[in-house]
Amino acid sequence: MKKMFYLTMLLLIACVHIIAQSKVMQMKQKNNFMMRMYNNQNLKGSTQKFNLKINPYWQDVDAPHTYNSYMPQVKVPCFGAVWARVDYDSLFYEANQFVRTADNGKTWKIDSVAAPAGYGLGTISPINANTCYASMYNAFVGLGGGIYKTTDGGDTWKKLNVFDDNSFPDFVYFFDAQHGLTVGDNNGDTSRLEIYTTCDAGKTWQRVSNQNIPPIPGYAYASTFNDYTVFQNRIWFKAFDNYGNNYIYRSDDFGKHWQQFSYTLSTPLFDFAFADKLNGVGVSFDFFVAPYVVVTHDGGATWSDVNFTGYPMGGFITVIPGTHVFVSTLPGTLTPVTGSSYSTDYGSTWKVIDSGETVNHSSVAYLNPSYGWTGRAETYDDNGGAYKWKLNFSNDNSLFTNDNASTSSATKNNLSNSIKARLFPNPSKDVININGLSASSKTMLSLYTISGRLIQQVTANAESYSFNIEKLPAGNYYITIQSGEKIATLKFVKE
Repeated sequence: MKKMFYLTMLLLIACVHIIAQSKVMQMKQKNNFMMRMYNNQNLKGSTQKFNLKINPYWQDVDAPHTYNSYMPQVKVPCFGAVWARVDYDSLFYEANQFVRTADNGKTWKIDSVAAPAGYGLGTISPINANTCYASMYNAFVGLGGGIYKTTDGGDTWKKLNVFDDNSFPDFVYFFDAQHGLTVGDNNGDTSRLEIYTTCDAGKTWQRVSNQNIPPIPGYAYASTFNDYTVFQNRIWFKAFDNYGNNYIYRSDDFGKHWQQFSYTLSTPLFDFAFADKLNGVGVSFDFFVAPYVVVTHDGGATWSDVNFTGYPMGGFITVIPGTHVFVSTLPGTLTPVTGSSYSTDYGSTWKVIDSGETVNHSSVAYLNPSYGWTGRAETYDDNGGAYKWKLNFSNDNSLFTNDNASTSSATKNNLSNSIKARLFPNPSKDVININGLSASSKTMLSLYTISGRLIQQVTANAESYSFNIEKLPAGNYYITIQSGEKIATLKFVKE
């Protein structure tokens, strides 16, 4: 049963990318659909508390999703808050379910979006522990759905005035509390996607003009499977047509204008991520054989195969913010290696973080170098779950520290690619200085809030650099230092 679940899950992922689908083909009706919806609504408002179990690299956290379920989308909007969409091992049931924690995984709530019966939950885009947006699609008839918003942690949801009854929403994403966009299949013009933007937290939406969206030579559609990635104000997503062609769409201005890049790969691209505006890595998996890695250095315009060494997992991928450390995950038992691994050289070399038949990581997301989560896929006899990242940096500016001594020093050094830099004074009221940089090569310095928001990014060409932090609010911050393939993260306190 366990093998069948993971095989089904991975095949479902592949089908989203391989099969030229229509709105009707995206429906997955089930014999027990109404009973599932009834049980789903009965879960509303339930909260459960669990104990934490400690593993060497991840904390194994019991989160309440069950019955052969997994998390195809995990979001970490701020410290302590995690939202995840939940799906199930079934071809006939469109799940409308999410889990959420606001206290760093101590307590979780499983719930559903208050939408009409027959609506499936496509994607989520949380702003913080209380505010979240969700895209919903009508699984019964293939048309309809909409964008929903909650401001009370998912207890109540309000449908926003965006799509109409002839639309098929694919995903929604918010760059910050005000600016967001949503993408749907073609509606009206069959060669163009239906895209809207907002700059007032979803109160009003503006449809992107056809002249700002490149056409597709056929029926245009995107995916409800979280097939997008973001770096600052640049966003990429995958699109398709009914002739089997694949495209990358990219916007540099919060979705108001778009570029289109076609691509052809020997294996469908499951997931992809960008470390900056130009450099990205994509992964996928040739079932029962091996993972597959591609790379781009021109912002997604062209992609090339990577002849890698090590073990990329090939299912999901993300970048640790402020670094070029790519983390890949894969659940299941029918593949040579499953678990989580990382690369610091754009997919050429991969090192395993953890692996094994019982290590079932699904979607993965990081807020900053010390705070990350992945979903955990479940079988019938499991109690649901997630994994919380255990490697943290401390106030004494050691790059990574671990709650348990079981993590090897070699793993810490590999994951951080240590740079022997020093930050002082700490705490500080006005200026912080960083010494120990390379004078012979350019060094990228990125200043972030503790929640992961980029404040300032500069290039240093000397052995030291100083930041003026006088106008920053009091609190915790961190700076990432990137020099070639070496990366360090230093934390400081603004008084």
